[in-house]
Amino acid sequence: MTVLRFDEHCLHRTRHVLRVAARHRGLRGERLDDFLIAINECVVNAVEHGGGQGRLTLWRADGVLLCEVRDRGPGIPAPALADAPLPPPGAPGGRGIWLMRRLTDEAVFTTGPTGTAVRLGMRLPRQDPDDPAAARGTFGGVTGDVRR
Repeated sequence: MTVLRFDEHCLHRTRHVLRVAARHRGLRGERLDDFLIAINECVVNAVEHGGGQGRLTLWRADGVLLCEVRDRGPGIPAPALADAPLPPPGAPGGRGIWLMRRLTDEAVFTTGPTGTAVRLGMRLPRQDPDDPAAARGTFGGVTGDVRR
């Protein structure tokens, strides 16, 4: 399990740690890129709208790579969570949640006046037991504060 605390000053480092951790857990190629874009949107939303900082947890369960981002903001307004079409070019905002839903296999939003938790999931490819990388196991747990 990887657990990171983040704020606006460490977004680049947060993305780097996530890329390495997700790769070591078996996500590759375009699906890795999509997952990282969705997580980035989530983290940026937490910084911009959720109190300026948050906590990210990444883990693997039942063939799915999961990421949960939590903040202590005022919650997401219901209209923002509506499954609306992509906003037109030039419209302010509204793309982050849309991207999270389209780029991942699962996007679950739990929100209220004391904060928001967003869980994003991507199914992992089946591992070949003869692949030396699969035999090494999963990436060791990382817990830290990337805000330093």
